[in-house]
Amino acid sequence: MSMQGEPSKAYGFIIYLIKAPLLHFVLAGGVIFACYQAYDPENRTSQEHVIHVTPGRLTQLAAIFEQTWQRAPTKDELTSMVDDFVLEEIYYREAVSAGLDHNDTLIRRRLRQKMEFLTDDLAAAEPSDDLLLRFVQQNVERFQQPSTITFRQIFFNPSQLGGDAGKVFTEALAQLQQGGQPKGHPTLLPELMVGASLQQVSATFGKDFAEAIAGIEVGRWSQPVRSGYGMHLVRVDQRTPARLPEFASIRSAALREWEHERRTTLRKQIENELLSKYQVTIEWPQPKDSEG
Repeated sequence: MSMQGEPSKAYGFIIYLIKAPLLHFVLAGGVIFACYQAYDPENRTSQEHVIHVTPGRLTQLAAIFEQTWQRAPTKDELTSMVDDFVLEEIYYREAVSAGLDHNDTLIRRRLRQKMEFLTDDLAAAEPSDDLLLRFVQQNVERFQQPSTITFRQIFFNPSQLGGDAGKVFTEALAQLQQGGQPKGHPTLLPELMVGASLQQVSATFGKDFAEAIAGIEVGRWSQPVRSGYGMHLVRVDQRTPARLPEFASIRSAALREWEHERRTTLRKQIENELLSKYQVTIEWPQPKDSEG
């Protein structure tokens, strides 16, 4: 057995053709024709004991080997792979002939997966940067960096304040305004958070606290702010608004999002088209009459 041409180059050319958008309809037509041929009774009868290993299949087997072992297969190795493929095809046909594929959930799921993989291949065309940029602009919330806040806080435990809470806060604020550093109560909460997002502040101090400090004037100590732990004097040092990073830094993430959305949309379109060809009847069991 011999192969003409270099397997990896031939395989690369095949991949190029598959990804060419203008050929998608041709490929789809080929799939439909192949399915018709496979399920045409007369053709199936004449072909059921013929196994034709095409040059394309040889190239595919060689490419699989090369991808796994990072080198081209030898003639003996490729021959062994072809032998395995032929036996696998024979076992498959005999199993189908014996009806072993009927009512087998695993086989049904596997066949569905293969059909879905075909859909994914059709959605694999590489978008242009202009298209990706428009996608980012239409979905800014997915890619923008959240607003951040840098603040410091002094914690006061209500159970240790007694009835002098108002006086304690007044004196503490007076000290802070004069450049002093009043002592709060011991806590494991951070005294300083730098460049924290709203979600990070919420996770540490609670949602109400995070929302409350969002309105505090930058550079000034606030009136007491309540959290789930107690009371806090807070000074916001800096706020950074949400922003969209440079396109180059988020291109990979945008491509992943675009590909996922395209696959999902295309798969849904194909599923709707397939469903339109079938009349589906579902016999739901009748609910039992309630007793008494």
